[in-house]
Amino acid sequence: MYNLIRLVVKYQVLLLFLLLELIALMMIFRGNHFQRTAMMQAGNEVAGKYYQAVHRFRDYLYLSRYNDSLVQENALLRARLVESAYNMQPYSGVRTDTFPAELVQIYEFIPAEVIRNNVNQAVNMIMINRGRKHGIQPQMGVISPEGVVGQVVSVTENYASVMSLLNKNFKVSARLSRSGYFGNLAWTGKSTRTALLTEIPKHVTVKPGDTVVTSGYSLMFPRNIPVGRVSSVNVYPDQDFMDIQVSLSTGFGNLGYVYVVKDLRTQELVKLDSSIVN
Repeated sequence: MYNLIRLVVKYQVLLLFLLLELIALMMIFRGNHFQRTAMMQAGNEVAGKYYQAVHRFRDYLYLSRYNDSLVQENALLRARLVESAYNMQPYSGVRTDTFPAELVQIYEFIPAEVIRNNVNQAVNMIMINRGRKHGIQPQMGVISPEGVVGQVVSVTENYASVMSLLNKNFKVSARLSRSGYFGNLAWTGKSTRTALLTEIPKHVTVKPGDTVVTSGYSLMFPRNIPVGRVSSVNVYPDQDFMDIQVSLSTGFGNLGYVYVVKDLRTQELVKLDSSIVN
């Protein structure tokens, strides 16, 4: 208490000045409508900026949670779209629209975040933050919202390593949407935006801009996942097949979230293949 009194005595002139200033301002604003309005607007402006800053900071803190929620929702929507395609479209001469819905729910999409990504090597690899405990297994396909990304090659409890499409060892069965002809697509090792589609007979009509999608003839990817568009066609007189340059739909330089494709038929099909071989 004594120290407080000493402080007041020491700064009594300054405190008196501030008190008089406050009284003067109150009299001005109370008697002047324009000044009072201006003061209120200024206060609202400051408060608005403060709350906006708080809101942005809070959004930043919860951004990861929002992203995860959106990715989970997109995974469910993607699964429903694929399921709808199997319900509504004929495939290999068999109409699936007469099948019960539970028999064609054959894919699950597991969202994951890319935590490491290479694009400038011959054997580029990607690492994602999902692993064995999330249901990830080797040989599963990986896609992005734009198209094919690669294939899971190794898994730990919490992480997985993915062979990128930009890897000289990666191949995927792809087909031309317009004609239905399919072949193997592989990276050329040059541009991160280009791959080569081979084994397409040279009598097939192919034009730049034609859409290339997955064929569905593997356990890695559903059919009709985007791969890219034809950019050029090379036909050789002494060969029966042509080389088709494909501009890839996936931008590998800015991968953020991806989806691991889980084929719910895998065990049944592997068992069937084993019985045929034996």
